[in-house]
Amino acid sequence: MNPSKKFIFLGLISIFIITSLTIFSFAGEEKDYINQALKLIDEEKYNEAVGELEEALALIRNKSSLELVNLFFCEELPQMFGIYNPRESALFGPEETLFFYGEPKNCTYKEIQEGLYQMHFKVEIYLLDSENNVLTGEMNYLDFPLTSRARNSEIFIFDDIPVKQLDLSPSNYKFRFISKNYGSNH
Repeated sequence: MNPSKKFIFLGLISIFIITSLTIFSFAGEEKDYINQALKLIDEEKYNEAVGELEEALALIRNKSSLELVNLFFCEELPQMFGIYNPRESALFGPEETLFFYGEPKNCTYKEIQEGLYQMHFKVEIYLLDSENNVLTGEMNYLDFPLTSRARNSEIFIFDDIPVKQLDLSPSNYKFRFISKNYGSNH
C-alpha cells in the first residue's frame, strides 16, 4: 500500500475511534447528571438536584420526538398553559367557532450563545373527510420560533376557527395535526 493511502486509512481509523468515544461519552452525560442529582438529594440539596435533573431532561428531550399532547376542542379560547375548558362534544353548528388547545412535548433548544436558547417548531393542520381524504390544509399553519433565556417546557398552542369559514356541508370531519421541531442540536 502506498504511503498516501496508508495515511488516509490511518486517518479514517482515527476518526472512527474518536467518533465512537465521543458517542459513548454523550450517552453517559444524562446518567452523570442524574447521579449527581441523587448525590445532592442525599445531601438534602434539593434546589441543586433540580438543576442537575433539568440538565439531564434537556439532553433526553434532544433525543426524543416532538409530540403534540393534550389536544382538545375547548369551550372558549384557552388563556395559559394548562388552563383550558375542554368541550364535551365535537359536534359544531355552522355559527359556532372551533377553539382548540394543544401542548407540544419534548421541545428542544439550541444554545445560540451563552445563556440564550432558541426553540423552533412548526405545526401543519389538515381537514379530512370521513374517508381520510384531505379537504384543505396548511403546511405552515403555526410557525413558532422562540428565543429565550430559559428552556421553557410549558408551551401551548391554541387557535379559533369559525365553522362558517370552512364552508362545509354537514358531515363527519377530522383534523390532522403534524408537528415538526427545528430547535434541536442534531
